[in-house]
Amino acid sequence: MNPMRILVVDDEPPVRRTLERALIRRGHTVFTASSGEHACDLLGHQDVDAVLLDLRMPTMSGQTFYHVLLTQWPALALRVIIMSGDPESADHDEWLALYQLPVVAKPFELERIYTALDDLLGGHRQRASE
Repeated sequence: MNPMRILVVDDEPPVRRTLERALIRRGHTVFTASSGEHACDLLGHQDVDAVLLDLRMPTMSGQTFYHVLLTQWPALALRVIIMSGDPESADHDEWLALYQLPVVAKPFELERIYTALDDLLGGHRQRASE
């Protein structure tokens, strides 16, 4: 995996810390946000290659944050990986099917995150060169 700038958006500090440490060890630059609002602030002054996004957050849900991405950073909306403790929840099924975003179920193995990032960005780079 080539070095990337990755934004991790999750309200759980242990998840953010684990991903930050693991991705930095792999040579990536990592930004973390504990909420969708904080992530929007970061994106206002930082370019990122990918977003790891939790769906369930207290003030702005991952779904709402994704809709903000679609309007304010549409190219980035194609480079989002959803992290969810209940990806098969009825309230998420329809939404996930609509946007066809890759999903990594929590708890996850770090290798699954690495693979999802490789798949996501490899496919994005391929589409961009077509």
